Amino acid sequence: MVFELVENLGFRRAFEHARKSGIELEKELQRAFEQEAGLYRALGIRVVEVQEGETVFEFGLNQLTMRRGGMAHGGVVMYALDTACGIAVMTKNDGVDQFTVELKVNFLEPLLDSPFRVHGRVIRTGRTIAVAEGWVTDFRGKECARALGTWRMLKSKKEEVPFA
Repeated sequence: MVFELVENLGFRRAFEHARKSGIELEKELQRAFEQEAGLYRALGIRVVEVQEGETVFEFGLNQLTMRRGGMAHGGVVMYALDTACGIAVMTKNDGVDQFTVELKVNFLEPLLDSPFRVHGRVIRTGRTIAVAEGWVTDFRGKECARALGTWRMLKSKKEEVPFA
């Protein structure tokens, strides 16, 4: 339901409208991502909290998220960080689309003890670019990974995206 409003209102205003209408944004985003993104659903990611400029997700170890050695696969961690930071950017994005331009992740500790919490927070937004940071903690609260990324925000679906 919220994503249907994005085309006319943009992400930020659609999210605000949903909250004012009594829609629990976390549940709405969970439903939408499970329907639209097979990897999201397969990994068992769960939206915990969405506030302006911030997001928190959880995921656990399972056969799809684990690599040899019983730890979370780095690609899964990057996907979770990209998604959490991307949703945080959506809450500040007046446009109708966005994409990741760059995402750097430092893996600080092996992710062994789930569930893991994935945090995304917007550091700065400009007219067309947003910068966000993210981090992953294990169930004890130990930080296991840290990310910094850049997102390009599009005002319309027809906007030409220049790559130089």
